Amino acid sequence: MKKIMIHALGVSMGGAWRHLTNFLPELGKQDTLNLYTILTRESFQNPPLPSNFKVETISDKLIGNSLYRLYNDNLKVKRKLRQENFDAIVSLTNFGPIKTSCKHILFQRNPIYFCNYYLDQISSKEKVANSLRKKLAVETMKRADLIVTPSNAMGEMIKKSCIEVSSKKFKTLYHGFSHENMMEEPLSSNFNEQLKTDKTKFFYPTHAAKHKGFEILLKAITLLKEKSSNFQVFTPISDEDWPSGMKELRNYIRDNKIEDSIVFMGRIPQNQIGWVYKLSDCMVYPSLCESFGFSMIEAIFSEVPIIASDTKINQEICGPTANYYSPLDSAELANSMEFFIKEGIDKKVFSNLAKKHREKHDWSWQHYTTEFIEILNHTI
Repeated sequence: MKKIMIHALGVSMGGAWRHLTNFLPELGKQDTLNLYTILTRESFQNPPLPSNFKVETISDKLIGNSLYRLYNDNLKVKRKLRQENFDAIVSLTNFGPIKTSCKHILFQRNPIYFCNYYLDQISSKEKVANSLRKKLAVETMKRADLIVTPSNAMGEMIKKSCIEVSSKKFKTLYHGFSHENMMEEPLSSNFNEQLKTDKTKFFYPTHAAKHKGFEILLKAITLLKEKSSNFQVFTPISDEDWPSGMKELRNYIRDNKIEDSIVFMGRIPQNQIGWVYKLSDCMVYPSLCESFGFSMIEAIFSEVPIIASDTKINQEICGPTANYYSPLDSAELANSMEFFIKEGIDKKVFSNLAKKHREKHDWSWQHYTTEFIEILNHTI
């Protein structure tokens, strides 16, 4: 029997939240012997877990303070690991204690510290902040026993960006995925109303952030509208995700008179989002910087055609199921969207293509957790 700490204080939204809510229950089913302590934030709604799991929480306000987080990880957590004789700590979101008294498995799942597409766009102030976080991540990786990434492309991105850790031991562990959970609840009436159109419906499932390629997408919409008005782009983004950036996006939309071509739907519950894929004609994915990209897997399982930026991670996850364009080329994206509006795609052919691609790998949470336990056993 081993004592293992799962450090999940950085889990707050998006794919990380989805990962933890699916992973912990499956881990509880598969591992009834080891003792787990889960460190998470108060806002996280913990799923039912067996008696060998203990959950400890810290307030979101404290964890949102960078200095407190640094103090907590490198003094309080480090002391707890030593005093309570833990055998291992698994840090799930990029950071954790720099030095530990036990084995440390570090998950790196945020690519913005290592992605040139993102780094080339941000302001000088943002670059300074990003550089400090990257340095902290590198110092933690240098002392970790294993670095786990959700894709080969993410691992290679880190090695290329951080020579100091290029010789460290890396392991790729693709995220688990559950297609059934996407349609557990009926789609809310307000989302149904938004999607009522005879125009070609492009769906971009994401949250609002600088590296998500919205500037490229909006420019493509502007160019495309000069040729066709028979389309709308839907995206479940919310102003609270990125207040300053959302203001800029709305100003661009107003100034270029494309209000009728893009719909900000607001956050869609994960257990309803499958209906939106079903009602969409094509997923457009202009994101410049991902570590995995849950949306691409969702689209493949929903058998929705994909237009994606030609990045290594998108190629790795989508394979032949996507039509790719140069990541920073709005005109090429607009041309790809125009071609889809005019020509569409044979649904039967695409269905077979998507089925063959997703069958190359077992995406279940059961398989993911089995691989996680194997990693744990080989590391401790």
